[in-house]
Amino acid sequence: MIHNVEEFAQFLDGLRKRTMKYVKVVPNSILEWKPAEDKFSTGDILRHLASSELMFLSVFEHGKWSYPGHESSKGDNIEEIIPYMEACHTRLMDGLLTLGNDLLEKKVPTLHGHEVSSWRIMMALTEHEIHHRGQLSTYLQMNGIEPPQIFGLKIEQVER
Repeated sequence: MIHNVEEFAQFLDGLRKRTMKYVKVVPNSILEWKPAEDKFSTGDILRHLASSELMFLSVFEHGKWSYPGHESSKGDNIEEIIPYMEACHTRLMDGLLTLGNDLLEKKVPTLHGHEVSSWRIMMALTEHEIHHRGQLSTYLQMNGIEPPQIFGLKIEQVER
């Protein structure tokens, strides 16, 4: 359970900084690449990560799931996508800090309409980010790009 929104926001900010290490190695040449026709492209994943932060904030602020989409109008190259991601993250962080610890007392709907404590949706937000960061890592590797090490070392470099 989360007990302090400011501490959660700091954790979430660190999580996003680690994700951005991956984003910053994405070349424009693979933004439209996807592993299959019915899957997200690399660019879709990045825009989705950004837009989803606004979706989660909508639940916290208004009790309503509203997804702003991930179409290429939100950035069709990495130079446009990164500022979109940064703007969405800033909006989420400001919103969380404005809501403060009162958010933790709030019940919010799940995507299926069941009410749960908001901290459960806050945890889902982090799980969502980590899921798509892993997906991005796989996309990079499938395109011959070595993803950054999340904590600076490869497992082979850790002492046994």
